[in-house]
Amino acid sequence: MEKILFWIGEQKSPVQIDRSKDYIMDSIIHYYQDNNPVLKYSTERLFLDNGAYTARMKGIELERERVLEVQEKLEPELTIPLDFPFTPGDSIKRMKELWEKTSENILFWQNSSSLKNRLVPTLHSWSASSLQNNLKWLVKNANSDMISVGSLVDYSFSEFNGFFGDRQPRIELIELLARSISIMQKDSDFNIHLLGMGSSPLTLNLVYYLGVKSTDSAGTRRKAAYGKVIFPGMGELYCGYGTASFGRSTSDTIKIIQEKQKECECPICKTDPTKIVSNDPNKCPDWKDLAIHNEFVMKKERETAEKLLSMGIEYYERYLDGIFERSSLRYLWEHAKLCKKMYKISDVI
Repeated sequence: MEKILFWIGEQKSPVQIDRSKDYIMDSIIHYYQDNNPVLKYSTERLFLDNGAYTARMKGIELERERVLEVQEKLEPELTIPLDFPFTPGDSIKRMKELWEKTSENILFWQNSSSLKNRLVPTLHSWSASSLQNNLKWLVKNANSDMISVGSLVDYSFSEFNGFFGDRQPRIELIELLARSISIMQKDSDFNIHLLGMGSSPLTLNLVYYLGVKSTDSAGTRRKAAYGKVIFPGMGELYCGYGTASFGRSTSDTIKIIQEKQKECECPICKTDPTKIVSNDPNKCPDWKDLAIHNEFVMKKERETAEKLLSMGIEYYERYLDGIFERSSLRYLWEHAKLCKKMYKISDVI
């Protein structure tokens, strides 16, 4: 069976204490100021992010030695050397400088850290040629069988108001991903971890289809905090009571959610489905119950994807045709199929 991974985002205030059967993605940003950093939950495997993206977006400068110190104390299964992601408005010159600092840290972590056999270096690029050159550098210098994909941007990035790091589902993102993954598969043997792209069953399946072997998301937790719930093969639904300006109206979603719950095997829907949604307008769901449900759905979706991929890509395509048929994101799925076939043909030629 073709192995693919999904890492659930967690932090110091965990959704669940017992994570002994879960693959967890956490970040040192949650422990950076702690005198004695410790996890407040158990875990089967821990993938520790370096917090660089969050820090840069908040204008925080992380100290290299402190990042490494926290990583070593938390003893992750996998971790990312401190990198320097791009932010909107960065010039080409600035992005080149940031990549040089990222590559310097990859070598520093490999040469100075007790984690040298657990590292997942990050790839950033600002053009097709820089992607190939930076990937070539990683092939030559990185002591790892997996790389994480960070900032992949094009020439318009310096004037762009949003960027790849936001992972917003759009045509440009799918095209950029398909092209980049095709290059990585052709020019290296790395397994690809795509940071932050597992927020819904639809986006999760898109990246697995394009060739990613591993992704993570705190989306199950974040959506729950905003009163959003997910089900297999669907986008998000709002299940709270109030005046939310997103999602379907509450009157529409209650019946949809209750019907979907009849088929759901998650521990919340099985024991007390009213914890997700009820007919009582004064009963609001607890976000942790929503998060547990959302996690269950995403883990099941990963299992389905893995099973279908092991049977052959045509089985997986048939499944995705079905779940995207009535989705507003169908145009992204059709574009993903087109891009995958186009870049596969170009690789042969």
